[in-house]
Amino acid sequence: MDIRFEKGISKDNVLLLCEWSNEKGKEFQEQWMGPKISYLLNYEKIKELENVFSIFDEEKFIGMIQEVRIDKDNVHIGRFVLDPRKTGLGLGTEAMKGFVDFIFEDANIKSISLTVFDFNQSAKRLYEKLGFEIEEVIETPKRKYIMKRFR
Repeated sequence: MDIRFEKGISKDNVLLLCEWSNEKGKEFQEQWMGPKISYLLNYEKIKELENVFSIFDEEKFIGMIQEVRIDKDNVHIGRFVLDPRKTGLGLGTEAMKGFVDFIFEDANIKSISLTVFDFNQSAKRLYEKLGFEIEEVIETPKRKYIMKRFR
């Protein structure tokens, strides 16, 4: 396993990402994309996103993640998704750990936050395993958590 990140995402990889997401359905898309991006996913919706990083295992594209917002000394990350055929192999853990380490290379960044839906317990467990803690619970329209990890 050799996880690496590349700023941006090629059109071919966007189309692959849309295929993975659309095959899994609306609920899957909401888990990783949030409710603001309407289902079905397409190239136009992804190309509008800023601060997107492609995730590779060696030379194979396996997913994406985004720095959604940078507020002073905190980076809020999201839109983390891996090829559904690659889940359960430890790639998600390695990718998230690597991305956290990458962000913390900037000495000005003191914390990383993210949002996870209550129904996405596997993602919540992953984030807790990597040191994220629940900072806020939002009850509507669906229960979700703002989780944060400090340096």
